[in-house]
Amino acid sequence: RTGMVGDVTPPTAAEEQVRTQILEDGVHVVHFWAPWCGNSLAELRAGWYEVIERHPDVTFTFVTIWSDGETGQETLDQYAIPESVTVLTQTDFGPSSDKSQRRRTFLGLPVTWIPSTWVFHDNGELAVAYNYGELDMAQIDGALGLVTADWSY
Repeated sequence: RTGMVGDVTPPTAAEEQVRTQILEDGVHVVHFWAPWCGNSLAELRAGWYEVIERHPDVTFTFVTIWSDGETGQETLDQYAIPESVTVLTQTDFGPSSDKSQRRRTFLGLPVTWIPSTWVFHDNGELAVAYNYGELDMAQIDGALGLVTADWSY
């Protein structure tokens, strides 16, 4: 069975789309969430909309996971997540209610919790990964500030 850590064969449609996007120049945020998850909803209430608005040069992709193929678009609409955000669904091996059927990797990297947020830059390099639960929006702003800073060596 596929989906174990490090196994990216065959990639899902969501993985293919994200891989294409993060290989482009710029900074890219990939946010894993689910419409039934209390922590995901708390983050939406805390201000994802405002973070997205403050960073117009960053691409944002929300990947809905562990949700039986549902995008959760209605929930995102309730929190005014802009149409500029790409919304994808990561398919599972079977019903998401069966935790053993949930995919636990994305692009070969572990997804251990939702919500999780990854920030990529420099043509696909993972710069920051928050893999465990709800974040304060200042943490996301801080990570984006660091990743977009002009570093001199």
